[in-house]
Amino acid sequence: MEIGYGPGIGLHMIAEQCADCMIYGLDFSSLMYKKACEHNKAFIDKGNMILEYGDFLQKTVAGKNFDKIFCLNVIYFWDELNTPFAKVFSLLKQGGMFCIYMASKDSLIEMKTPDVVFNKYSIEEVEGTLKSVGFADVSNRYEKGFHIKAIK
Repeated sequence: MEIGYGPGIGLHMIAEQCADCMIYGLDFSSLMYKKACEHNKAFIDKGNMILEYGDFLQKTVAGKNFDKIFCLNVIYFWDELNTPFAKVFSLLKQGGMFCIYMASKDSLIEMKTPDVVFNKYSIEEVEGTLKSVGFADVSNRYEKGFHIKAIK
C-alpha cells in the first residue's frame, strides 16, 4: 500500500517488478487519482492494482492486512503522528513493514516551507511515535533525506 501515491509512478514500478503482487494506493488529491489511474490503467484492468481517492485519516480501509505500507513526503501534512501511525500499525500483518521517506526538519526550514502546510518533524519525533504505537524494530538511514523502516 502506498499512502499518497501522486501520479502513480512508484506504484507502476512496483507492479512491473512484482507481477503477482496486489497493490493498493490511496491519495488525497483527485487530480493525482486521475493521473495515477491513467498511468496504471493496464494494472488496474488486470486486477493487480486498486487505487482510491480520499483522506487516509478518514477513509476506512476495511479487511486489509498489508505486508508493506509506504509513504514518501507525506508526513508533513499530518498535524500529529500518533493517529496515522497507529492506523498504519493496525493495517499491517504481524512482521509487516512501514517505510517512510522524509526530508530533515532542518532542510524543510532551510527551504522555507510554510508552517501552515508543512509540519516539520524531527527524526527523533518520528521514531519515538512509531515506537509508542507499537512498532518493535525502528531504524533509519540518511541519504538525501531520512529513509525510515518500522517493523510490526
